[in-house]
Amino acid sequence: MQKLRAYWLLSKPRVTLLVWLTTVAGLVLGGRGQTLQGGLIVATLIGSWLVIASANALNQAIEWRRDAQMPRTAMRPIPSGQISPLEGWVVGAVWGVLGVLTLALWVSSAVAWLGALSILLYAFVYTPLKPQTHFSTAIGAIPGAIPPMAGWVAAQGSFSLEAWLLFALQFVWQFSHFWAIAWLYRDDYARTGFRMLPYPDASAVATARLSLAYTLAMVAISLMFAPLATHGWLYVLGALTLGYWALRATLRFLKASDPTEGARGVLRSSVLYLPLLLAWMILTL
Repeated sequence: MQKLRAYWLLSKPRVTLLVWLTTVAGLVLGGRGQTLQGGLIVATLIGSWLVIASANALNQAIEWRRDAQMPRTAMRPIPSGQISPLEGWVVGAVWGVLGVLTLALWVSSAVAWLGALSILLYAFVYTPLKPQTHFSTAIGAIPGAIPPMAGWVAAQGSFSLEAWLLFALQFVWQFSHFWAIAWLYRDDYARTGFRMLPYPDASAVATARLSLAYTLAMVAISLMFAPLATHGWLYVLGALTLGYWALRATLRFLKASDPTEGARGVLRSSVLYLPLLLAWMILTL
């Protein structure tokens, strides 16, 4: 049981759940007005979970030595010795193969390709780039934005404007979220060689200003869904309310006398903003 728990933790279950729920949202939004087959729904949910878990597991197998140097990550399964790096590679690879095959056989080839692309970009492009360049965040945001698009494509069978808008929304959302984390753990990241701030030696004010710019872009993209809503004014009301909340948190970060507390506020609001907005979309679009 201890080994199984270690494998479970290897998937970063909380992160996997949050990302997986965006796939669910894409599937629900894409399935409006039609009856989806039960097999397609189950395969999408299982395959997408395995794909996300695979990317997270391979990420840990690659950077476990650096994880061991940071208090926040030192107790992850590999650096803590619960499983070996080889086991991490094997489990991550098996999950990835099973996830992509599930999507290919029972959903569609397009969704399977999206799943494979997300694993490759996250584990083998973003992860190695983290110690090399601050632009790794932009690369990592691509696989991070694929899940809601994949859910939509699974339901619709093709790409569309809505799929790309979901991708764009989640892509832009990630910057403020990850820069808040980068500011909170900047000393750990610097000590282990990760370059996670928006640019080298970025101050709290510079980080907050860029977070504000991306939050404004995120709110703008969220409003682009209004013409697609059954009750456009109702959707806009909710989107603006959530957008105001996110912007207020970022402004507090910008003006905070204690930047650490300001970054925590951005992190808290970002974690809640995306699922709340997607839930509001489901209710009003």
